[in-house]
Amino acid sequence: MNILCFGDSNTYGISPVDGKRFAADERWPSLLGIKLGAGYQVIEAGQPNRTLVNDPPFSGDKLGIKYLEPYLAAYHLDVIVIQLGTNDLKRRFALSAADIAKALEIFILDIKNYYLHRELPKIMILSPPAVYEVGAYQSIYAGAAAKFDELVAAFSELCQEQQTLFLDITTIATPCQHEGVHFTLESHSNLAQELYKNFFHSGRF
Repeated sequence: MNILCFGDSNTYGISPVDGKRFAADERWPSLLGIKLGAGYQVIEAGQPNRTLVNDPPFSGDKLGIKYLEPYLAAYHLDVIVIQLGTNDLKRRFALSAADIAKALEIFILDIKNYYLHRELPKIMILSPPAVYEVGAYQSIYAGAAAKFDELVAAFSELCQEQQTLFLDITTIATPCQHEGVHFTLESHSNLAQELYKNFFHSGRF
């Protein structure tokens, strides 16, 4: 079984402590692969600053859909796990929760269209984690907390409409309370365990 984990810096594994990438046995996609063992290939496709809506200025071309298709072409995928939406909450984009959810809908529809005449992989959407407006990210994410609950609810509703699996990770994987955006080691471990136990090991995939 081939599993694509496509997301932003929390899928890539940026440490909130030093800004470096966590080791392969610490990031949630890698941990999931370790737990699943033989017969499973977990493809890590995290990219810091990746968005659903915009090409962020100063960061190059990070729009998610532009980088997804090469993975769809390169692998016979059974499951696509998507974790996006956090970077879209940045103050400079001035996006509403509805704007971001609409972009996710287009993203899902683009995947379905790509597989129009082929077997569609199972798609799973992870909610964005909570964002704490603290430290260096306080001004960057100003106003994000006020939009957050609405965004998670919009993602959940959209996934029901699109018959796509949805996992609200807000109580499972939280960012560092002092840094505000990136998962702690414990959160990476918790998320990998949740996916393994309640989705892959349980036979839902």
